[in-house]
Amino acid sequence: MIVTRTVAVLAAAGGLALLTTACGGSPKGDVAAPAPQNGAIAFARCMRSNGVPNWPDPSSSGAFDKSKLTPQELGASRSRVQAGQSACRHLLPNGGTGPTAAQVQQVKAQALRFSECVRAHGVPNFPDPDRTGRIPDPAVVGVDQGSPKFRAANQACGRYRPPYMPSNSAYDAYVRTHG
Repeated sequence: MIVTRTVAVLAAAGGLALLTTACGGSPKGDVAAPAPQNGAIAFARCMRSNGVPNWPDPSSSGAFDKSKLTPQELGASRSRVQAGQSACRHLLPNGGTGPTAAQVQQVKAQALRFSECVRAHGVPNFPDPDRTGRIPDPAVVGVDQGSPKFRAANQACGRYRPPYMPSNSAYDAYVRTHG
């Protein structure tokens, strides 16, 4: 099924982004594209050259916009997308199978360090990562990511910030475009 395969691709691309940051990559805007984006860009180009003309470019963290990964948005049939994924899978970390257990543990540890740091910087109700290792949406527990207190903590803890957690500028850009 296309959704399952697309989710696998997204998980692998997201895993690469998480792993690069966990292994010392910078979540800040470096001049050179970070490794997860480089791999994801190569994957996107490969998908387009393999008959999926509307495969989107990745975000700066190497992730693809999930809303643009339907067959209609991609401009290709389900079988064409599957064929493209088979041809391009080698460009994803671990061949698209996702991170190893050790890599997942490393990402969980990074997320926990970020949560602890944010709380230490004045946001006491910031959540710990859930059992999957991801930090739940802070808004669910009443954390306003636009508040001055959170913005200061997010800035101070940036070296631990998982790539799926937006920087202040990424949050501002999202708010501007999504109201």
